[in-house]
Amino acid sequence: MTEDVQTASEEAPVSDNLISEEPQDDTWQTRYLSEDLRDNATLGKFKDVGDLGASYIKMQEMLGSRDKIPTENSTEEEVGAFYNKLGRPATPEEYSIEMPADSGYDEQLYQGFLQQAHQSGLTNKQAQDAINFYSQLNENAQINVETTMQQAKVDAETALKKEWGAKDYQRNLALSRRAFNRFADDDLKKFVQESGVSNNVSLIRFLHKIGKSFSDPDMSGAGKDAGSVDSDSAKIEINAMMKDKGHKYHTALFDPLDSKHEEALAYRDHLYDLVYREGE
Repeated sequence: MTEDVQTASEEAPVSDNLISEEPQDDTWQTRYLSEDLRDNATLGKFKDVGDLGASYIKMQEMLGSRDKIPTENSTEEEVGAFYNKLGRPATPEEYSIEMPADSGYDEQLYQGFLQQAHQSGLTNKQAQDAINFYSQLNENAQINVETTMQQAKVDAETALKKEWGAKDYQRNLALSRRAFNRFADDDLKKFVQESGVSNNVSLIRFLHKIGKSFSDPDMSGAGKDAGSVDSDSAKIEINAMMKDKGHKYHTALFDPLDSKHEEALAYRDHLYDLVYREGE
């Protein structure tokens, strides 16, 4: 009997101190991971090795399905496919761009922009933003040009009034305009109007000399213009052009875009010429 008890005791020794005995860690991290990875918080989210493996496989499948960013070695087809997936229209003709009101854009230039936008991979929104930005730049530039031309006009008026005197300013300016309208063709008139050269003091002086020479009796061969319009009648007609909205040249005189604007200016200058030459 004693021998049986001793044999059982040897086969299954029992600890005599349960409190101080260290518990065994039997988690999958302990069994399969090195010590530096066992306490990793990310790995602790997985319940076992199988769960970790399934997550890794799923991640690899997701990475494989993602579009690769083109490199310098990518073909045009690969680059085009990538742009299309980002939202680029299939063809340049499929862009839907709203042009700013009164932009007066050039159709050929606009079509060229669409071709370049498509080649560069722009989405419709990106192309629209580019158009809006360019339009704002152009508008600001136009404002700057108009401001510069207005200032040039004021500077020219100030210089010529000082040189000619307030009394002769309108008369001499009328002679300059008359010479210009007589000898300038349509292309030159357009250039002068759009470039701001019309406010150049040296050009106005030059035109005044031409106008004055053709107004002299020995150069024109006729003295003052023939006809029944005298100085007083010319003054009345000028006043009517300036103030009477029903006058045939009133609107055209103050609107540079009117088709009869140049004709109205020439008629007014002719009247000024009659007024001032009769007073010589």
